[in-house]
Amino acid sequence: MITRGNSKRPDTAPSWRYATLPIGIGAVAALVGALLLLVPVRTADAAARAFAAADTCAPGLPPRERAQCLSPEPATVERYGRGGRGDTYRYVEVVLGDGRTRHLDLQGAGFRVVPAQGDPVRLVSWRGEVRYVVHGSGAPRTAFTDADPHTAYAVPFGWGVFLLLFGTVLIWIGSWQRWLSHRSRRAAPWQVMVPCVTLSLLSVGVLTAALATDLRIGQLLRVCGAGLALAAVVIGTVWIYKALRGESDTVEVEPRRDDREHVFIARVLGDDTGFGPGPYLVVAPGVLAFSVDPTGAFRRAPLPSGLVLEQVRPVFASDPGAMELYGRYEPTYLVAQCRDGEREVLIAVHRKRMPWLVGALPKADPSAVPG
Repeated sequence: MITRGNSKRPDTAPSWRYATLPIGIGAVAALVGALLLLVPVRTADAAARAFAAADTCAPGLPPRERAQCLSPEPATVERYGRGGRGDTYRYVEVVLGDGRTRHLDLQGAGFRVVPAQGDPVRLVSWRGEVRYVVHGSGAPRTAFTDADPHTAYAVPFGWGVFLLLFGTVLIWIGSWQRWLSHRSRRAAPWQVMVPCVTLSLLSVGVLTAALATDLRIGQLLRVCGAGLALAAVVIGTVWIYKALRGESDTVEVEPRRDDREHVFIARVLGDDTGFGPGPYLVVAPGVLAFSVDPTGAFRRAPLPSGLVLEQVRPVFASDPGAMELYGRYEPTYLVAQCRDGEREVLIAVHRKRMPWLVGALPKADPSAVPG
């Protein structure tokens, strides 16, 4: 026996349990992201501006004042090579005038022209740390260390933007579920999916650009601006397209039939057992039944002989159990809205398998469908 969903599906707004969790997590994530952008990033940007405005230290300055100017120190290259996971950065080991050895990690590819052992270099310090290494005569070449103030903002900036956008996505999901979902019957409407996917991709892109490149903050801000503009264009284009085209609840599916048996997972929405007598649906000429066997060969429970197909449509938020299935079945699953006399049967099937189910079900006469 197959348990079927009620023909009168309630069309009520989702309860707060589907909205409070994403809104709460999103608010916390957005707040942390905003704090990262307002405090560490602004501090790093102020340090970068002070570093760019610093001049070379005059002779005889006391140590406290020398910390705020550029202090060069001669050294000699002892070793230069690669290091780190996957050899992703370069390093240089130098010998100072007093015989001490220093190991300096360099940004990116390090020196464009690799220095040889014994070459003289200058270590330029600011606020107690070596910021860059100068080597070569005539036209000196500069290689910044990983203490470059220009890129110190990268980690808090990348994570700040990521958390801010991620939090915005969660807040939008919760807000839609609570206050706006009544405008769309679908469980996964484009008004939720398109902004969420677009902003999620943008947040990952900004985080990757901040952590994996040596872009200055001005350059990365332009990247963020371009990404936000592109996101607005994508969302606006989809909105205009949907507004002009309209959304139909019916999905056109071309029926498929052959002489073989096809077994795939299906779900009768509203079934108290979760998967009916299945969860495997067997479709073949003259066969339409659920089975507990993955091969569909044993313990079959035939569907009602009078079952007819009314339409194929997306999963609706008002379908029995749709919210519990959110993220598992839709938007990859479609619903075959069927009728057995006065009773409605909703069968959720993966969209790739739906043509076989449509090919096995007779279509209902529209004039015979109860109004």
